[in-house]
Amino acid sequence: MRWPCLHACRPNWADSGGKATHLPVMPFPPITITERLLHAVKRLEVTTQAGIRLATGYCCQVAVNADRSLPAIITTRHALAQASAVSTRFHLAGPAGPLRESTILRMAGETLNIVQHPRPGVDLAALLHARAIVGWQEANPGRQLFSQWLDESAFFPEERWEELDMQESVAVIGAPEKLWDESNNLPLLLAGSTASHPLLDYNGQPEFVVSARMLPGMSGAPVLLQQVGARGSRTPEAFAQRSRFGLLGTLRGGMGADPHGLGLVVKASETRSLLESIRADVAGRLKPN
Repeated sequence: MRWPCLHACRPNWADSGGKATHLPVMPFPPITITERLLHAVKRLEVTTQAGIRLATGYCCQVAVNADRSLPAIITTRHALAQASAVSTRFHLAGPAGPLRESTILRMAGETLNIVQHPRPGVDLAALLHARAIVGWQEANPGRQLFSQWLDESAFFPEERWEELDMQESVAVIGAPEKLWDESNNLPLLLAGSTASHPLLDYNGQPEFVVSARMLPGMSGAPVLLQQVGARGSRTPEAFAQRSRFGLLGTLRGGMGADPHGLGLVVKASETRSLLESIRADVAGRLKPN
């Protein structure tokens, strides 16, 4: 599985003298798929007239054409309903990976760009945050945000869905309201399994059910097939060879009498549809060379 490259990283510079600022780095560079996903998954603070709503989202890249990609954070439609602003946090980039220090990226006004799934019945939406990143970089010259994201190659291939069994091991990566790692600005990975057959549309909707710990604030979390092979060499290539891994969908929310035990997942095919609608819209508005 090919995973997208990191954004270009530049050293942080002191405010005076042009000397590099030696800020604490994370104790490990994100090498494995799950370590990279920790930086792709974001805690979202959604401001509405009723107050702050917490949710989870994950970063994707929309390939507009061969020369341009657009960053987007995928989450649920209901998480962004009536939003007047959305804030999340990114680690700062150092010369060799993420620093411990993180910063707030706030989207409001002209920088709050929400695109909903083209079908109203599908509970998915995207935050296009390129303008917010540009604004942050203009306000913080010489600094960069550390970014990881999922591209098309990170989705479990549609042609391989027929390989899926009734019970598959999954990972749900989210930012629970009261349990997320605020100190390190990282989400939690919760293990679980599919509870309905992923090939079937649960109750006629493009969804399936997972059995895992579902906590408030995790709506919008990515759900991934998780089959990691035996341990060995710690390189991206070695991990890829030992793993069966890929995005299966987006957690919509808990269900049933015990909302903490079962969750509805919108299938990854609908995430593809959302990204494709964004790509087509943006490509249609670009001026020809």
